[in-house]
Amino acid sequence: MENTGYKSFAFLEKYYTDDNTSTEETKPNVTSDPDYIAPILDITTCPPVTRHYNSQQTKTVTKNNCSPGETGTEVGLIAYANQFVSYDSITDANNQALAWLENNAQIYANNAGTCIADSTPPTSPFLSVSSITPNSLILSWTPSTDNGILAGYDIYQNGILLTSTSSDVLHYPITGLSAASTYTFYVKAKDAKGNSSNSNILTSTTLPSILSLAAVRSVIFEKRSRSWGTCRNALASDLEYNDNTFIGAAVSADNLLYYLNRYRGVIDTSSITIKPKSAKIKFKFTENTVGNSLTFNLFGSNIQIPLNQEFQPADWNDWDNSTFINSISVPSNSTAYNEINLTSSQLDLLVSGQAYNFFLISNGDKESYEPSSNSRPVLSISAATGQIYLECQF
Repeated sequence: MENTGYKSFAFLEKYYTDDNTSTEETKPNVTSDPDYIAPILDITTCPPVTRHYNSQQTKTVTKNNCSPGETGTEVGLIAYANQFVSYDSITDANNQALAWLENNAQIYANNAGTCIADSTPPTSPFLSVSSITPNSLILSWTPSTDNGILAGYDIYQNGILLTSTSSDVLHYPITGLSAASTYTFYVKAKDAKGNSSNSNILTSTTLPSILSLAAVRSVIFEKRSRSWGTCRNALASDLEYNDNTFIGAAVSADNLLYYLNRYRGVIDTSSITIKPKSAKIKFKFTENTVGNSLTFNLFGSNIQIPLNQEFQPADWNDWDNSTFINSISVPSNSTAYNEINLTSSQLDLLVSGQAYNFFLISNGDKESYEPSSNSRPVLSISAATGQIYLECQF
């Protein structure tokens, strides 16, 4: 007990000798003894002190020793008021209570709490596809989370379980597919207690072994001028044709007017997700009575005009020697399809996510040879007579 300022006596001398010396025999100082001596005030020897008690403190924790897939309940441990005492301050008493709670709350919760079977499914993954080829693709999905233990993922193809993976796998290559075929996929996330959530259902079509993409925009530009240099070097064309018409350079019979026609096309390459092994531009003439072989050239463009943007007259001039790709010699009077191969750098462009822009340029235009006749082939750009298209092999 703390000092109160009173001095108390636990024992009394039982006997004294005649000279008042102690016999060292004692007896308890109890109130029932006629010799009982009550405590006496003595603040010098027993200065009073003050006790400080804690206020009520509580710590709540979750039972954490449940089996996998179970959730522990929350349990509160209370340090009641006046449970801890300090001779220094109330703060010290409260700190004693808090330290006790910190050391004992989890132990108490693990003994007093209960475990509840997990019925909460994992969050749903989001499924996407990439690297589509004629016989394969790669599935990817966002990670799922769970309030217990995420066990892994099941992968379904056309509604049939294909395989299962561990929880740290977020990509899976699908092989053995058929070219130009449509498949459905989804991924099921599952936890240790058998709860599960499905991803979105993804429909994907494999590429054909050979993919043909017709130009979605075909324009034959035309420039006319009395000067060949002015005609070829013009910053903009005079006319645009969206149907079959002449291509190349010509001069009128009286040598007074020069004509120059250039083709520009745009192909939607959004369906190409991997680099093709090879690719070519294919074109043909509906009329070709020139009477000799012709050289035509494939050029890229400096600016990739998007699919939803119309051509402008100045777009006829968006090529130069740096964008040259390849050329072909067309046999005399041929109206069969001609093929010009793309270079490796052009193959990279096909998977860049841009609309693929290109030019067909006559050799006289490329080399700036002044024409001496008005004999030119007619380029086919309509669906009825044969479009210009890109052919890719994977």
